[in-house]
Amino acid sequence: MPVLMPGSKYYKAKRQWKLSNGGTIRLIHMDANDAFNKIQGEDLSHIFWDELGQEADPQVVLRARSSMRTTDPTVVPKFIATANPLGPGSWWIRDYIVTKAMPNRIFNCEFFGAQPAVWVKSTLRDNPYLSNPDQYEQELRASCFGDESKIAAEVLGEWGQVTAGFFGSCLSIERCMLPRDFQIPWYPDKSGSFTEKTKAHWCWIGGDWGTASPACVVLMSQIQEPMTIAGKHLARGSWVCIDEEYVCSIQPDGSKEWNRGDRSLTAPQFVERVKKLYKRNGFQNWVIPPRRVIMDSAVTAQLGFGGHSDPVTLSTEFKKYGWQVTGSPKSSRAVGWQLMKSLLWQAGSDEPGLYISERCESLWATLPYCISDDRNPEDMEKAAPDHSADAVRYVLTAANQGQHSYRQSQRSGAHPLMWSNEEKRRRYVGGVRTYKPMPIR
Repeated sequence: MPVLMPGSKYYKAKRQWKLSNGGTIRLIHMDANDAFNKIQGEDLSHIFWDELGQEADPQVVLRARSSMRTTDPTVVPKFIATANPLGPGSWWIRDYIVTKAMPNRIFNCEFFGAQPAVWVKSTLRDNPYLSNPDQYEQELRASCFGDESKIAAEVLGEWGQVTAGFFGSCLSIERCMLPRDFQIPWYPDKSGSFTEKTKAHWCWIGGDWGTASPACVVLMSQIQEPMTIAGKHLARGSWVCIDEEYVCSIQPDGSKEWNRGDRSLTAPQFVERVKKLYKRNGFQNWVIPPRRVIMDSAVTAQLGFGGHSDPVTLSTEFKKYGWQVTGSPKSSRAVGWQLMKSLLWQAGSDEPGLYISERCESLWATLPYCISDDRNPEDMEKAAPDHSADAVRYVLTAANQGQHSYRQSQRSGAHPLMWSNEEKRRRYVGGVRTYKPMPIR
C-alpha cells in the first residue's frame, strides 16, 4: 500500500489502513449477523469480501450492502467478492446470482435490489501469479480425498454439479431420477380389489414445518414388486419420492428461494396445500394413515394448554382442519443420513434404492448443495437447505424402526408396578399387558 499511495499508514491494533488521500481501509472478520454491528452507521464506498460462500445466510451480506453510500458524487459504490462452490452459502450464490445470467455478462440482480451485477468464472489456471500451477492442482486434488464433487467444485469451478456436497456420488441423475409422469403403483387387497385405500397402503408422507424456513411435504411410496421405469430397475422394497408441496418465498422473477420460508403461511393454508398434493395423486380423502404421516418432532411439541387436557401443538392445529400427523421418531440425524445415502447408492441395482421423481423439484435443487458439518462430518450442515431432505429422512427412519408399520392392534397397559393393589396380577409379555391372569405357582 505505501508503494501505491506513499504516506499511508497501517494501525495494527485497529487493523486499519489510513490512506494518504484521507480514505480508510478496515479489515474485518464477518461472522453471521452480529458482525454487522461492527460497521453499522458507517459510510462504505467499497466492500471487498473474500470467501463469500462461507456465509450460510445472505442476510449479513445484504445488511453490509445497506451501508454502501457516499457523499462524493464522483465515487460509485462497488461490491466485489470472491466465492467457491460447495461452501455453506453456495446455495444462495447459485440461486440468486450464478443461475440468473451467463458469466461475464452484466445483468440487473434482483437479489441486490435490481442493481447491475456480473459474475466471472475462474479456476486456478487463471491466476498468473502461481509459479507452479500443476503442482498446486495436484495438491488441491489430493485435499479432496478422491471426492469427485469437491474436485469439480474446487479445481474446475463448477457450480452445477449434481454429484456434489454431502451425498457425493451417491446422488446421480442417471440412477436416481424418475420421469415426471411416474404414478403410484396399484396393489390389490386380499379380495383382489383395487381401491383408493389399497393404493395408499404403501404410501407415506414426510414433512418439515416452518415459516421463517420453508415448509414442505413429500409423498413417498415403497415398491412391493420389481418394476422397470424409464429403463431403470426398481427392486422390491425401493422407495420413490413421487411428489411434493414446497412452500417458500418467491423472488421477483418468479423463482423460488429454497432456504427462505413464507412468514404469511398459516396452518389452514398449509393443510390446503397438502390436500392439493393428495388430489393430484388420486387421493380424495386423507386415506394415508396418520402413523405414516411423519412430521418433524417440533410439530408435536407441546406449546401450552388450551384447556384442561387440550395440549397446544401444531399437530392439533392441523387436526382441526382434517389432517392428522405423527411426530418423527427420536433418532440420530447421522444414522438417518447414512440410511438415505445407502439407498441412493443402491438405486438401479438389485437392492432396494431411493428414487426421486422430477416433480420433487426442491430435492433436486437442494440436495447437491447440502454439505457436511465441519464439526461433525457424519451430519449435514444445519444451515444448509435441508428441509425436503429432512422430510425424506423422517420417513425412512420411521419405516426402518418398524414402529409405524401395519400390525394387529394391541392394547398397551401400565407397568406392573403401577397396577392397583386390588387388581389381579396379569401377564406382562414383551411390554404388552395381556388380559389373562398370571398363573400362581
